[in-house]
Amino acid sequence: MKIRTAEIFSVRIPLERPYEISRGRLSAFENVVLRLETDDGVTGWGEAVPVSLTEAPGDFAALLRDVVRPRLIGLDLAGLQADPAGVIAAVVDELLERVGPHAAVVAAADQALWDIAGRAAGRSVAALLGAEAGREIAIDYTLGALPVPETALRAREVIAKGYRGVVVKVTCRDMEADLARVRETCAALPESASIRVDANGGFDRDGARRFLDALRGLRIDYVEQPVAARDLDGMRLCRESGVPIAADESLKLPEDARALVAEEACDVLNVKVTKAGGLTQTLRVARIAEAAGLPLVIGGGLTFGISRFASRILAAATPATRGICHQGPGPASQGLAGDITRPAPHPRDMAASGGTVPVPDAPGLGFEIDTAALERFTRERLA
Repeated sequence: MKIRTAEIFSVRIPLERPYEISRGRLSAFENVVLRLETDDGVTGWGEAVPVSLTEAPGDFAALLRDVVRPRLIGLDLAGLQADPAGVIAAVVDELLERVGPHAAVVAAADQALWDIAGRAAGRSVAALLGAEAGREIAIDYTLGALPVPETALRAREVIAKGYRGVVVKVTCRDMEADLARVRETCAALPESASIRVDANGGFDRDGARRFLDALRGLRIDYVEQPVAARDLDGMRLCRESGVPIAADESLKLPEDARALVAEEACDVLNVKVTKAGGLTQTLRVARIAEAAGLPLVIGGGLTFGISRFASRILAAATPATRGICHQGPGPASQGLAGDITRPAPHPRDMAASGGTVPVPDAPGLGFEIDTAALERFTRERLA
């Protein structure tokens, strides 16, 4: 079995409303979708997702076209059914060397190859990875940095819709308003609701410490990425506040996870399937979390349904994710105006499920592509 074709789509799906974080304001998700097909007609789908407001979708599309696709066309997948993890890991590692610092581009190829492996075998990727069948994955909802009067109201609405918890984004520009968002959310929600705070690396060390000190006594699960990604000393100093600290922007690759553990820079690891380079890479991060005894949160970012199905599989493939809420496996909190998968993750599913999502059990990653939606949202198809 060999890869015969590789199609690349630049896809833009608008948001229902603008979404604000410390880095700026979003109005759409713009990702690059990859479709692989083998010479015996098996297809696989993946997506590459730029980091919001810092990486360019056009750069990702060019790397997929000029670097990744030439390596994949004609790729011999002999041994894929016998050892999918080994075959895919070898391809992923080679591609990681070729793309340099842009590991997220490789996620598209990794996901598509896993999708092919499952479809060719007539099995779910979850089954191929030995994931825990029947696991109910708890989902929380990320609130953008809303005006303070709206924050508590929106948080109550989200919990009423079935979500298990909320993540409160802060701007890191107005300390009092940020603290008010968190305090009002804590006061508004029941004790059963998980509450987390995400700074997206927006504070300097002094600002982060003042913010964390002011949060003491509030029922916060943790504060995510209070300082810049590379400031591991600052992350460690933030832990001295007594408020648990999660690493997100500091964690991209397995080597980042090892550094965070070695430096004792966080209490929780937050990994995104797309940012790390796909399932192969995030499973490596999961093993590091397991060995260190740290909880592993599966983040979402600006992903379409493709990566949300992959995130469900990851969440069920490691014990480090048990007993905590995740955003990546659930619907996009930012409110996409559509999606390209069938089924498409949607907030209305949360009420019926009690705030959880299932482990995919259909062949491949567990979805089909909505070709009409793909056509509607595609801005450019790269030849």
